[in-house]
Amino acid sequence: MKLFCHCCGSHKNHIVIAEKIVKSNPGCEDLWGENHYFAQCAGCDAFTYAISSWSEWDWNPRTGEMDLTWKTYPRSSTERQPMDNIDDLPKKIRAIYLEIIGSMNAQLPILAAIGLRALIEAVCKERGITAPNLEKLIDGLATNGILSQAQASILHGHRFLGNTAAHEIVSPNPKELIAAVEIAETVMRTIYVLPELSKQITTGKKT
Repeated sequence: MKLFCHCCGSHKNHIVIAEKIVKSNPGCEDLWGENHYFAQCAGCDAFTYAISSWSEWDWNPRTGEMDLTWKTYPRSSTERQPMDNIDDLPKKIRAIYLEIIGSMNAQLPILAAIGLRALIEAVCKERGITAPNLEKLIDGLATNGILSQAQASILHGHRFLGNTAAHEIVSPNPKELIAAVEIAETVMRTIYVLPELSKQITTGKKT
């Protein structure tokens, strides 16, 4: 059967080594089922644990058939991957960022939101901004010319998202969280990645 291979990075034919089917009891109000597979990639020989699940509410309105939900371990095709040029990030910032991505893939939105707040604070301090709180740190990025005023204003949304998650223990909306991560990635590209890419352009520059 075709499964996502975490080594190949795409769906590949797998040899199913073991399979276990789990279903709800016939008398249950909500019917559901899971198929568990332990399989080996026919291409690279990597092992995968896969689960296909369904419930009576997961039917497709066009076909009338059940839509299966798939999860594969150790990595799924739906996982969020880190941004490119991650090696250009400072070590501490890279570590925080990777933990955020890991929290998102583990479906831990509160931890991811708190991590985003810590990430922005770490970026500010790495750039030499000193201030008594995160609000002033973000403002310092703009006043010191590291970011534009518009970019700094957008970053304040991360502060509110992280504060709500940390102090009120409120889980952010997944779409909000994804937008916040993409904004943070854009900021890191602006500060750390683009200057490194610029060094690779030498045509027309005076030596």
